[in-house]
Amino acid sequence: MIDRIISDHDTSPPRPYRPLDASADLVAVYRRIGSATLFDGAWRLQPVVDHRRVWRGDRCSIETIIDLADGRSIGAAIDFTTQTSHWVVCRIEKVTQPPDALIDGFRLVDEPADVPVYGTSLALLLDAALDSGGDISHMETGRLDQLDGPVT
Repeated sequence: MIDRIISDHDTSPPRPYRPLDASADLVAVYRRIGSATLFDGAWRLQPVVDHRRVWRGDRCSIETIIDLADGRSIGAAIDFTTQTSHWVVCRIEKVTQPPDALIDGFRLVDEPADVPVYGTSLALLLDAALDSGGDISHMETGRLDQLDGPVT
């Protein structure tokens, strides 16, 4: 999948990257690619320094990785308690005055029930996107609010 991105799309060389909470798929991508533009600009894999994080309570966050042409982003919804990540498509916006220390200057615009989830594998998501010209709607596995269950 990474070879396909490099051969068929515009990419920049990798940059030093020290992941703290990244999935193995994401680490593999950034070891080979610094950033990329896919599907005639419809998708933009952001350099690591341009990732944005939205905190969702004290145990979850969404870190945006890919910006889409329609203003949405693909991000990893990370649950730090269960150590799981799910890939979501959502809209976020900059917050000019964060109300508390847990906000990194961004907030989720969409209601969690409106945020589609596309599984736990970035590799499968990217592979499906490459096969379908960027359409990943067939990969939807649920909604973000379904991930918000109680900690067990």
